[in-house]
Amino acid sequence: MVKKKSYRLKKKIENFMFDHYIFRNVIHYLGGFLIAAFSAVIFAFGFSCFTTPANPDGFVLATGGVSGISQIISLTIEMIIGHKIGNNLVQSISYTILNIPLLVFSYFKIGKKFTIFTLINVILSSVFISVFSSTGVAGAVAKETLGGEIKQLDPVIVRVIFAGICTGISSAITFAAGFSCGGIDVVSYYVGARKSSQVGRYGIMINAVIVVTYALLRVFSGNSSYAYGVYSIFFSIIYIMEVGLIIDTINLRNKKIEMQIITSKEHMPEIIIANFPHSATVIKGRGAYSGSEKTMFFMVVSSSEVKKVVDVAKKIDEHAFITATPLKQVYGNFFIKPIE
Repeated sequence: MVKKKSYRLKKKIENFMFDHYIFRNVIHYLGGFLIAAFSAVIFAFGFSCFTTPANPDGFVLATGGVSGISQIISLTIEMIIGHKIGNNLVQSISYTILNIPLLVFSYFKIGKKFTIFTLINVILSSVFISVFSSTGVAGAVAKETLGGEIKQLDPVIVRVIFAGICTGISSAITFAAGFSCGGIDVVSYYVGARKSSQVGRYGIMINAVIVVTYALLRVFSGNSSYAYGVYSIFFSIIYIMEVGLIIDTINLRNKKIEMQIITSKEHMPEIIIANFPHSATVIKGRGAYSGSEKTMFFMVVSSSEVKKVVDVAKKIDEHAFITATPLKQVYGNFFIKPIE
């Protein structure tokens, strides 16, 4: 009874949204803005408090991506002028500027809405980074976290874990919402969409190059020894892999599942493909125990569609036998909702 009421309410909402498309678009953009703002807060908090805290323990974590490139720019400027610039001012400004060509690329190659929400996220991230740093929040959190209740742990490990969690969640929720945090995430998202594969792996490869470059620059500038450079690269790559793992765990857009359904209802394949934008391959068979004729069909769906496929199949045949197998890659035509 509860399930039926929930279904009816859902259909009423869908019908209302369909009839009031202006209101639907307003809700869509408002939701996108809130997700972008929430993602920006998480990223800025992790970056200000753990990636480049105001009172660091001597270890500088290279993040990769545009934020990593902004670290390289900041270090280069500090080398030129001869003293450190506080409050992450250079990182905030360069983070915004470097995103401009990438946003232009995303507008023409990915989508308009994708670019709009990504731009909002980039701007808010820069604002929140400055806010957390200038108000002393970053320094207070870093001091309490790295030297407070968990001071018995290695501060570097603590920073890597917390920074990776914040950055990974920030990127993952934007990917799941259909946009990105900007920077290298734009390139990763584009390549992942073109190849129809998970995006985290591409971020890892690109960011590894940036991390190594930053570590070598610190060594050549005299700020670090060679041993420290290796130490920095090691923990920074752990951070990057942590971020990539979180992204691929939460973002289900390019994850695919092979569904195998065995049923006695011959019309089930027709009903299934009428409800999903995917086709299927049908095979006739016979049950080994019952000896009755069976219809077996295979289809590939996105991870987010698995539950709906099962629900539809069980409504048609409650005794249907269904298996779901994760796939690493699919070659050929597979429909994924276009990026707007």
